Amino acid sequence: MIFLLKNNIMFRAIVITFFLCMTVSLAMAQKSGNSGYCLMRVFDVNKFAASGSGFIGAKIIITYETGDQETIELEPYNEKTEPQNLKKVISTLNKLKDKGYLLMSANSTGEQGNIVTDYVLLKQQY
Repeated sequence: MIFLLKNNIMFRAIVITFFLCMTVSLAMAQKSGNSGYCLMRVFDVNKFAASGSGFIGAKIIITYETGDQETIELEPYNEKTEPQNLKKVISTLNKLKDKGYLLMSANSTGEQGNIVTDYVLLKQQY
């Protein structure tokens, strides 16, 4: 009986310590503000894609968790330019990975010659 009582007390102490450590680390992570989402939108279009009340040409638009934006121009979609555009997209994804972002999801809409792809990336904390 004494053995079970000692194990129960030790188990409770370990559980309480674990939860305290998790709470402190979560609070520190939220306070540091080093995390956030980044959206990379790729307009892989012939000439222009309709966007709201305007049109957008072939390009990559990256919106960082800070609100800063970066634009990378692409060639209009055709058989000859598609390999170069794909290389730019992959290169851009690799640069974001090197900056500490992790790809969370990708979604495409449209048809060949008029495709818009969204990549959602999470800034990892170190």
